[in-house]
Amino acid sequence: MADHVKKNLSKDDFDAQKYVFDICSGGDVYNELLEHRQKVQHLSEDTAIALKKNVYRNYTQFIETAKEISYLEGEMYQLSHVLTEQKSIMSQMLEMSIGKKASVRNKDLPQNKDDQKRTIASLLDRVEGCSRITEVPGRYIVHDGDLVELDTDTFSEVQRVHAYLLNDSLVITTFVPNRRGPVRYKYQALYELDSLAVVNVRDVGPVKNAFKILMFPDQRIYRADNSKTKRTWLDKLEEAKKTKAAADTHRRELAEQMSVESNDYNHKTDIYGFLLSEAFDEDDDVMSPTMPVESSSMLKVDWLIELPEDLDMCIAQRNFEEATDLIIKTNEYLDSIPQSPALKEMRARVDHRVKQLTEVLTRELQVSPDRSLRGGPQVTRRAVTELIRLGRATQACDLFLKNRSASIKQSLRQLRIEGATSMYITKLCGVFFNNIIETGKEFRITFSENQGCFSAFVVWSKAELKTFANHFSRQALAKKTSVAIVAECVGIARTYCQQLSVIGLELLFAMNTLLLRGIREAMQYNKEQLIEASRHRNVDERWYPLNLKNPNAANNLIQEMFQLGFEDFNTLVYDSCFVSLSSSNVAFTKVLLSFLLDALKLYVPELYPDLIWTIKDVMESHVHLMETAVMSDRFADERPFIMTNIDYLFTVLLPHVEKKIKGVADRSLKELKDFRNRHRQITRKVQNLGALI
Repeated sequence: MADHVKKNLSKDDFDAQKYVFDICSGGDVYNELLEHRQKVQHLSEDTAIALKKNVYRNYTQFIETAKEISYLEGEMYQLSHVLTEQKSIMSQMLEMSIGKKASVRNKDLPQNKDDQKRTIASLLDRVEGCSRITEVPGRYIVHDGDLVELDTDTFSEVQRVHAYLLNDSLVITTFVPNRRGPVRYKYQALYELDSLAVVNVRDVGPVKNAFKILMFPDQRIYRADNSKTKRTWLDKLEEAKKTKAAADTHRRELAEQMSVESNDYNHKTDIYGFLLSEAFDEDDDVMSPTMPVESSSMLKVDWLIELPEDLDMCIAQRNFEEATDLIIKTNEYLDSIPQSPALKEMRARVDHRVKQLTEVLTRELQVSPDRSLRGGPQVTRRAVTELIRLGRATQACDLFLKNRSASIKQSLRQLRIEGATSMYITKLCGVFFNNIIETGKEFRITFSENQGCFSAFVVWSKAELKTFANHFSRQALAKKTSVAIVAECVGIARTYCQQLSVIGLELLFAMNTLLLRGIREAMQYNKEQLIEASRHRNVDERWYPLNLKNPNAANNLIQEMFQLGFEDFNTLVYDSCFVSLSSSNVAFTKVLLSFLLDALKLYVPELYPDLIWTIKDVMESHVHLMETAVMSDRFADERPFIMTNIDYLFTVLLPHVEKKIKGVADRSLKELKDFRNRHRQITRKVQNLGALI
């Protein structure tokens, strides 16, 4: 039956209305509909399960295909390098077979040094930030043109660029918006020809006239305007790589030859100075016999010749420490030898590798969704240390602190709000302040030689504290929160904040300032609640002494008042169970002292006016209610007892409150002196009322 339903529903000409009509035309319509409903539901569940299986099967195949594509891409990258080397070798063999001398000059090379200088100098007029490029001797422009950079995943347009192909590298520049003057482009990147591979991209779908530039560990896709421009770029790039490879081989052979001659004459020669700047005569490409030789020890440092390749290998293998050691060693050595054109070229090559290494180390510290932030601040030490050794202490400090900010944010996000507010606040403070302490300890170890970075750590800590305060306020200082809970949570936060002193950081004042607004709002809300509760209690007050009915209840009340700081309350109890105050006055005393006790836990000098005016407003409201009662004819017989309660407020409770506040605030409380005048005013009114009566 289920197959019959499946067959009917899967027909191309299925008519839902007719199908329902046929079901309803039977005898027992209800049972028929219920049965078909169950069958359709089972069919839907079976279809969903089959669909999930197909999706899982296709997803598994997709993952396997992606792995194969990644592997093939790596193979193509290696194959491209192998083909380039093979072409270079075949070209050299062909030149040797016909007896031709390997030429180190490209056919596009200008004929004299002045033309070369003018050609490369045009970059200074058109490209912003390319001065280091033009300082390398022997560089000249082979080809240039506009290209469009495409995204390597979606093949969508990223930006329009202008590329310059030099005899030893490829320079990528971007267009300057709202340009003024002759400068049209801004320097973006430089890729050396011997460390990149060019791959043709077939015209598939929206991708037309594109080619790929591979340079470990990145790749770029550029699109030309038409097929002719693309072919020109591919030919020029291939020809420039071939010419550079031949020139490097020829120079290496001359270096070996010059090394032998120098050893025979026991004379030290600057290999790079000889090869790169003075080894060839401008007219006939032969070594000049009258050429001066620089006195240096570079002849004995063979490692310098292979330095670019060694640095590339270290970066590719993520051996950052060794790469940094090589860079430092090279810089120290180059600083110790005389200035020469060779020195400029070597420095340019080293600077390019330094930039690559810096970018890799920067990516190690950057936060991304696929990168785990667990392990604490120690996991960043390796990358941060190498950036500092490279002279990028400021950048390392900024990246390190941003990494820690993301880690703290993630840790706080993982906290669950459960149980009492104080329990959550304890977890929140523990996670946040412990992270700050760990970060401070790691910062002190890593940046011990960079004292100027410690100010950045202090600024970062205050910024993180502000974020914490916002998070804290949403939970502990929310509207309609009692002062007792606020005092408990703020006390927990202050205790944890004081622990920052172990790393030499004092942020308690800053945290109190950040929480000040929330505490004031909480006090304002609780003041309104106290006034409203006092009003409700006085509505039902009958104005007679409170009868606790048994001595145990009286003892419990005395003990409760003692815990609130009212040590002399037992003097108000008589006959074991009676209190010489009304029930509303006793209740008011309890809530006022409880509020005062919690408010004093929150006290900071900035809260003094808020605390004083809150106490004054609450007592003023309660006194006004009692004044209304004592002046009313309804309570004429109870008037002496009401006056006793009023006297208690001004002569017992108010001095007690003032003593408590003065003990914490250490101030004279001048603001409450005017309030004392209310006692005399009420007494005078009652006396006048008695005279009238």
